[in-house]
This record gives sequence, structure tokens and C-alpha cells, in this order.
Amino acid sequence: MKGVAGIGKTFSVQKFILDWATGKDNQDFDFIFFLPFRELNLIKSEKSLQELVQCFCPEIKFSEVLDCHKALFIFDGLDESRHPLKFEENEIWSDVKNPTSVDVLLTNLIKRNFPVNSSIWITSRPAAAGLIPPELISRVTEVQGFEDQQKEEYIRKKCKNRALADRIISHIKTLRSLYILCYVPVFCWIVVTVLEHTLEENSGESPTTLTDFYTNFLLALLTAKKQKEEKETVLETNQKVILKLGKLAFENLEKNIIVFYEKDLKKYGIDLNSSSLYSGVWKEIFKQDSVLFLEKVYCFVHLTVQEYFAALYVLGSHKNKNINPLEEQNPPASTLFHLNKVALGRAIQSKTGHLDLFVRFLLGMLMKNNQELLRGFLSHTQDHSSDIQETAGFIKELIRETSSPERCMNLFHCLSELKDKSLMDEFSVTLDKVKLSRQRLSPSQCSALAYFSLLSEKEIDVFNMSEYATSEECVRRLLPVAKKTKTLRMRECGLTERCCEDLASALQSQYSSLRELNLSKNNLGDSGVKLLSAALRDPNCKLTTLWMWRCELTERCCEDLASVLQSQHSSLRELVLNGNNLGVSGVKLLSAALRDPNCKLTTLKTWGCTS
Repeated sequence: MKGVAGIGKTFSVQKFILDWATGKDNQDFDFIFFLPFRELNLIKSEKSLQELVQCFCPEIKFSEVLDCHKALFIFDGLDESRHPLKFEENEIWSDVKNPTSVDVLLTNLIKRNFPVNSSIWITSRPAAAGLIPPELISRVTEVQGFEDQQKEEYIRKKCKNRALADRIISHIKTLRSLYILCYVPVFCWIVVTVLEHTLEENSGESPTTLTDFYTNFLLALLTAKKQKEEKETVLETNQKVILKLGKLAFENLEKNIIVFYEKDLKKYGIDLNSSSLYSGVWKEIFKQDSVLFLEKVYCFVHLTVQEYFAALYVLGSHKNKNINPLEEQNPPASTLFHLNKVALGRAIQSKTGHLDLFVRFLLGMLMKNNQELLRGFLSHTQDHSSDIQETAGFIKELIRETSSPERCMNLFHCLSELKDKSLMDEFSVTLDKVKLSRQRLSPSQCSALAYFSLLSEKEIDVFNMSEYATSEECVRRLLPVAKKTKTLRMRECGLTERCCEDLASALQSQYSSLRELNLSKNNLGDSGVKLLSAALRDPNCKLTTLWMWRCELTERCCEDLASVLQSQHSSLRELVLNGNNLGVSGVKLLSAALRDPNCKLTTLKTWGCTS
């Protein structure tokens, strides 16, 4: 079960267990074993499967589990695992009584090598889901968070003042990119916390960017019970605490570590026994959970809070100590523009986007309103308009040069944090000209079109990419739009294998609305079809109609397409392959797949494929 941080995966698991324990539902199982990875991380010694289960459920006799009973093992938080999960390297293990490493136990349990009638349920953030080999997964579900109506219901429930709740909803709806983020319950809570504070007190300008919200969130928590005179010095008083937590956040964000133990905190000089450090306020930001083995686990209340504190640390180190933590050896800091340049470079090189929000926060902190709010934490604040202008210019260069569609989208979000609308204004004028003259767009203009489309409130019924795309680069920049489009037409767009890789990623997205795809008259080749076939077998892919007329396909791709038709996860109903040299043997492979019980296809067109 996948879902972004804070979306409600653990809550879903707990609700499932509660319904089972009270007899309301889920009675197919005789035993349920809840094994969170943050607790499994603490088991260093070798154990048998029987001993592992009894660590969590001492009252259970494992022989009872083996005796004609069905068990459910729930492994919560795969993204928090510090076990390597070496599925290919670990030895095969089926003995429930002899000890071995926890890693060997986990991989063999998931591979069903133990003589136990069991099901396995694993929760994970999407970035870590790939740790489990796809052939071991029989079902994928996704927690998708709040729909628009549920966002409003949550805000009204959280904010008791009806009139204020209406103002909060009205304000956040004007900020489309942030309103979209409210599908995550934790972010919705942050929005309510901040806007209750700023709108009710009419405390200056209302927040409009992501960084605005998180800076106000930090201050709202720190000043919740302070007198006015204390509020002015609260960041100065807590400067050391923020820097320590920030360093922990930054250095572990780099390693993709989001949970921490006592030894991790000691490394950063964080003593949670100090009342001044770990007051009730900090418990709202840095959560503590008690786990087995008398040890405690800590994490930031949400991944975005860790990313925000990481940015605070980098900016604080630059401004207060004149060092740059983004470069090795922490050299003396140069200009803020140089700091931003390094951060942006690191972010666009990331394949997973793990630094995307970090760099957005870092840039947003340069804005005058956030500099004012952070006065006290920063030793000195000043006008950074020249650094902001240089940074915005550098971002525009990166938008023109960066090939990754996802990183391009984040660069537009970075411009939004800097409140720079020049590229968007330029694009609006250009698009009007394009509509009148029927000229096509440049790659950077295609990125802008994709950005605006993703921020639109409505799904796009039909998007004809061939009207805009002039090159492979343009196609790749526009591909994020595929997620919001029901029908995507890419006829004669000059697609390459590289484009197929990006298109496959879009098809597998949990948020994709794509149902019909026309790829006709592109030289996809068999290798391109292989990439697309893997996506079509993904449970997230809901594509029902696929046109690949005259795409230079041969019989070698038919085995991949046949596997799609036979997959229980495929949603395809119509497949058009006219004008490809599939040969008799290729068409026979496809015909055999039509007889498979899993095949849902109702229309297969192969005219001119056997000549």
C-alpha cells in the first residue's frame, strides 16, 4: 500500500486491525501481526521467525499459527527500514525455529518460503516501494488522501469558528498549487493552524507561498502561549535548538533517513531530557514514539517539516556562521546566489526529487516577508533583491536546459516561491500568438504549458500534443500533462525510446486520469513497446484504449503485448496495431492471449500486420 508521507497509511492499517479485533470486519484472518519497520530496525541479533513474532506478541505460541490458521503480517513503513532487504543475495530460509538475521527472515517471509498460511501487507512511501521485486506483489493499493470536498470538511471540523473556516477555505482556494497539496491531511492541519493565527489576528500579509506557510507555522507553534514581548525574541531564544534539529534534518534528508533513535540524536548534541529543548512546543514539531525494547523513536511531524528545517539549517549556517553546508568541507560562504545555485544544481540532479521541496523552502526564505519573520534566528537580515533576481534568471536558464519533466515542474514552483511571474507573463503572451499564428512552442514554453495545465482545476478531456510539440524535448516537457488528460493524442510527434520511458512513468502515476492514448505514426520500435508494456501491467495504469497504428513494430514486441493482455492488472479494452509488420507468429501470440481468463480486451485490430 503506497502513499506519500502523512497521507494516512498507518491510520488505515490501525483501522483495519481495530475492525478485526472488535469482530466488525476482516475476519478472514485468525492472527494479525503488526511489525513496524521502525521497531524491526532495533533488532540487531539473529532470531528465528518464531522468536521474531514473540518479540511483538509474547503471548502467542507459534505452533498455533502453523496449525491450520491464517495469519496476516503487516510491515508498516518500508521507507523507514534500515534493513537492506537483499532479495537476490539472501539465502533461502524456511526453518521457523532456527535463528538467522532479520533481513533473511523478512525476505523469505515475503517470498513465501516459510510453511505458514499467511498474507503480507506492506506500507511504503512511493519512493521506497521499488525495494520489493514486482513479481512478489499480487496487489497494489494507494492511499490518495482528501478529495476537494473532504479538504473543506476537514477545515470546518478543525476550525470551530464557522466564519473563519469560510475565510480559510476562500483564501487557500486562491492558491491553487497549495490547495492541491491539502490532499495530505498533515498539510491541511498546517494550513488551518497558520490561517487561524494570521486571519483571526489580522497579523499582516496573509501567507501565499509554501515557505510563507511553514515559516508562519513554526512561529505559530513557538509563540502560541507567549506574551507579546516574548514573541519578539522567541526565535533568538530557540536559535541553537533550530540549528541542531536543522542539521539532523539536512544530513539525513541527503541519506533518505526520516526516523531517528537516541544514538542519532546524541550525534547532533540533541538532549531531549533538557526541558528547555524539548518543551511541549517542540513535541508538535519533533514527534516521539515509544517502541519495544524500551527504546524511543523520533521523527519530524511530517517529511515537509524535515525539509523545511533542513533549509533553515543551510540558510542559518550561511548567514550566521559564513559556511556553506552544501559543499564538502563546509567552505567559507560566498554570495547567497552561489548558495542557491549549488542547491538548485543538486536538486535537478536528483532522480527521485528528494531535494525538490528543500530547495523551494531555501529560496522562499530569501523573500522580504520571510526574512522579517525569521529575524532573531538569522543574525542579520538584509535586502536580497539582487540575489533573488540572479537566482530567478538562473532558474529560467535551467528550465530551458533541464530534460527531466518533473524537475522542470519544480523549477516553476521555485519561481513561484520567489514570486517571479515574468516567465509566466511572457508565456501567456506567446500562447496567444501561437493560437493566432498556429506556430509551435519552444521547449521552455512547453514546460510552462505543462505547469499551468497541472495547476488547472479541471481535468483535460482531450489534449492534442501534436499541435504544440516540435521535437523530442518538447514532447518530454509536455508529458506531465498526460496525468490530467483523459484522451492524449500524440500522432506523428517523433516519439523515441526515451519518450516512451517518460510516458510509461506517467501511465504508472497514481494520479493519472489517462484512459485513451493515440501513438500512431511514431517510430516506437519494439524496445519502446517493451517499456510501455511494463507500465500497462502496473495496477495504477487505467488505460483502456491504445492506438499504435504504423509504429514500426515487429513480431518481437508481441510477447510483451501478450503479457499485458494476460495480466490481471491490465485495463485495456481496445488495442489498434494496424500497419505494423507483426507477422503470422506475432498475431498468433496475441490471439492466444485473448483466450486467457484475465484478458479484458474486446477489440484487437491487426489489419495489414501479416502481409
